Order: sequence, then structure tokens, then C-alpha cells
Amino acid sequence: MDTGVPVTLVMRTVGGRPREIRRALGSAAANTWRPLEVVVVYQGPEGADWDDMQRLPGEFARLPVRVLRNPGCGDRRAENLNIGWAAGRGRYLGFLDDDDSLEPEHLRLLVQAMQSTGSAWAYGQAVLRKEDDALATVSESRPFRRHRFSLQSLWNENFLPIHSVLIDRERLVPALRERPFCEDLDRSEDWDFLLRLAFHHEPAVVEEFTCTYHVSTGARNTNLSLMGGEGEGERQRRNREAWARCKSLVEQRKAELLASLWWAREHFGVVPAQAGETPAAPAPALVTPPAGLRQRAVRKVIRVLERML
Repeated sequence: MDTGVPVTLVMRTVGGRPREIRRALGSAAANTWRPLEVVVVYQGPEGADWDDMQRLPGEFARLPVRVLRNPGCGDRRAENLNIGWAAGRGRYLGFLDDDDSLEPEHLRLLVQAMQSTGSAWAYGQAVLRKEDDALATVSESRPFRRHRFSLQSLWNENFLPIHSVLIDRERLVPALRERPFCEDLDRSEDWDFLLRLAFHHEPAVVEEFTCTYHVSTGARNTNLSLMGGEGEGERQRRNREAWARCKSLVEQRKAELLASLWWAREHFGVVPAQAGETPAAPAPALVTPPAGLRQRAVRKVIRVLERML
């Protein structure tokens, strides 16, 4: 068992997935790094799900687990992350959704990568695993892997599952040290955060596959579960509207980041308006070279996954 600087993992959940959350916590408990704590932020009412959450600390005696409740209504995923961030006691902080999992060496490898490079954050590679309602594996793939980190690639699409990341909070710029997730977002809140994180800090990249991103082929969509009791058509309409609204907000964020550095607009392929011209819309368009068939297929997979979650 490796020991050193304390690590906090923030887990957000709306309940209703007792098997998955125990699998996720089990994977955290199996990690070789200590000291380690998990802060579970449950969003929902008191009742059976909350009672189940309160049983978790006793079930994982080898792992300090604290359970907090956010009684708010609606999709408050960014707020839940901020609650966990503020409650975490570790200098190093990572994330773990209630249906994902980590490999035993995940934390050790990421901590060592940050310590050896002086980086403010690190990430490992993630496996995409599709599974059925019995949690049996349907297929596995590795669509997120890049041979090197590229801010331009992240600018275009999010290829980093949030639980693949570990952060050294003491090395962050002041703007990212407290409540860093934008609570106006109920989609792409992780992408928005990662864009700002990567804009200010270069990551250390771990080449090993250290975590798994689980996608259910059954009816376990967290986004839709937070939308109330409307019919399927209404839920889909609201889901599309939420994605469009959040995409607009993320594009505004990109424009704000570019405005802070004189050279950034040209670097990201955004041509400034000439005198007398109408300024372009605030959402910059990333210019990328033509991609091969495999690259286009990977991007399509990632876009589909972002809309599912």
C-alpha cells in the first residue's frame, strides 16, 4: 500500500443504482494509494435511496466514506461536484461517477505523474465498456485515447472522462480553487471545467489504462431520470434543449478564454473581425485538418456518448 499526500474522490449520485455505486466504491477501496477518502454527494429526497446511501460507510470499513445530501430539485450535477469539492480534505482530488470504476493503480500512477513533473493535474487512459442491465459486458473499446495531450483537440470535443483525472489543488490558479464547476450547466459541466483547467495548466499524461467508463445499453440514463415524470417525447425535447443551451454556454466560455490572451484567437483558428466589420459570434470555431475515417468514427462515438449521459 502506497502512502503519501491525502486524496479525495468526489462521487455524485441521484440514487437508484445500488449495484453500480457499490462497484464504484469497491474499485476505490481496492486502490493502493492511502490516505484516501470518498465524499458521496447524493441529490434527492429523504427516503429509501437516502437510507441506502447512509449504509455505505459501514459497508466499506477500509475506506473512509462520507455521505452528504443535496435536497435541491432538478439536475444540479455541477452544484453536487462543487459540494464535494468543498467538503474534500485531500490536497489531491479526483472524481468517480456512481456507475464507473477505477483500476487498483489508478491513483498511484496519477499522483506519481504529478509529483515527477510538477503538474497541476494528470489523467490516465479510459476503457469504454458497454454493459446490459445485469452489468454484464456487451463490448469494450478504447475510443478516448490520444497519443499526446492536445488543447486544440479538447477544444473541439471532450475526450477525457472526468474520473480519468486527478488534480493537485495547491497548484491551481486562484480562479479554479473554489467551486470551479459552472452551476449554470446541467450538461458538459465537466468539459467546461476541463477546458479552463487545461487552458491554465498542462497535464501529465499516464499511458496506462487506469479506469473504465461504463455505458448501459439498458434504461439507466441519469439525465432523463432528473427530468420528472413527463412522457418520453417531452423528456427528449427537454434533453435536446438542455444540450443546446449548455453548448451555447460552453462556446461563450471558450470566447472568454481566448479574449484573455492576444495570440489565442489565431492559435485556435479564430479570425478577428476587421475594422468596420460586424464582430463574429462569440463561439469560436476550431479549424482542424481533415480527419481520416477512423478519427471521424471516434469523434462520432464520443458525441453520441455525451448525449447519452
